[in-house]
Amino acid sequence: MQQAAIIQSIGSSSESIGDLAARHLDLAFRDMMIGRGAELGENYLLQVTGEPHPLGNVAIVSDPGRLEVTQAAIGPLLTCGLPTAVLYSQGVSASVARSVVALGYEAHAAMPAMAVDIDRMAATSLPAGYDCSRIGAGNEGRAWADALAAGYELPQGLALRFSPELLGADMAPDARTQFFAIRRNGRHVATSMLYLADGLAGVYCVATLLEERGKGLGAHVTAEALRAAHRQGYRVGVLQSSPDGHSVYLGLGFEDFGGVPMFVRMPD
Repeated sequence: MQQAAIIQSIGSSSESIGDLAARHLDLAFRDMMIGRGAELGENYLLQVTGEPHPLGNVAIVSDPGRLEVTQAAIGPLLTCGLPTAVLYSQGVSASVARSVVALGYEAHAAMPAMAVDIDRMAATSLPAGYDCSRIGAGNEGRAWADALAAGYELPQGLALRFSPELLGADMAPDARTQFFAIRRNGRHVATSMLYLADGLAGVYCVATLLEERGKGLGAHVTAEALRAAHRQGYRVGVLQSSPDGHSVYLGLGFEDFGGVPMFVRMPD
């Protein structure tokens, strides 16, 4: 796949950076899921893993206005009897949103689509006794998945689907997907994943163990992933924030540029 030209700054793409930051989620999930049980339809990606978490049974819809696209995407979700989610990578119209709610979904606050000029990020550091490094597969990949599952409160099987154990770990400096972890006494206590696409450096899977929060670990493991991207020529970092992480990313220098609408349906 030919890489898009690297975006040099937020300012150079100020009118489109919000859409690009939101679309990056779609690109990342497609890369991780296609060939691993996902269904690719017209303007949507559908993954039903059977895991008891909304992100394990998810449709990512890239058409904001055509109800028939949403209906095709979420049909299998309505009958799987599991927690499910629908994400809209390019926004959603009011009429489609109402229809999704009428099908039993609850509208959640949109995940902020955020971006930062990497060379303007705030400095970060680690407390004594912690180290941060890039992670390969094997035992390190399993430990990374364990930390992601615990820190993000995901089922173990779902965390493995995002991990180097399943996706592999190309350790080349310019690899499209890269994994990072912070360790304390040899134990993984924080995680992140870097995904390079569309001329942007995207950060995903940022998680910190509950007992290790408040020490700047999430900020550091995010920043280290983006610094690795910067060494390969990338200039703009993007992510889609959880509520818990939003203030952390603002502190790093990220700004909000729109959001990714999200709807969740829990089984009766």
